Amino acid sequence: MDTRTIDEAIDKYVHERMEKGKKKAVERFLSYVYLRHGGEECREFMKKVGGLSRYYMDFLRVMENPFRGPEMAWLASMLVIGAFSCYLMSVDDEQFVGICVFAGTIVNGGALIRLVFKKWSDVGVMIAIYREIAEIADNEISTPA
Repeated sequence: MDTRTIDEAIDKYVHERMEKGKKKAVERFLSYVYLRHGGEECREFMKKVGGLSRYYMDFLRVMENPFRGPEMAWLASMLVIGAFSCYLMSVDDEQFVGICVFAGTIVNGGALIRLVFKKWSDVGVMIAIYREIAEIADNEISTPA
């Protein structure tokens, strides 16, 4: 059994879940698994699907945190540029430049906040979908053959 087939099954569930809903996605996922892997191989496949989906959940919780990547550096640079623009606004000759730089900092800060919220939302949805896959796999493993 190849991890590529496990990833393929998980990926099909994720796409089906986003397009047509949970019920249809569960039906298609289970039919795919039972057609592709029959008998005892199906139980083993479901164990691996559950394990891999839990791995993906942990990965998303740790690695896809918006304030662990370039977003944190972008936020730090926004704060430094904002502080410098406040200094420029206090100097009489550079007041207009300070206002322009501060306005740009506010616009880019808004874009950063929107990006972080979108990323958190997407990661939260993916974690919930992977949790559903793990629950489906656990239910199929626990049911008698």
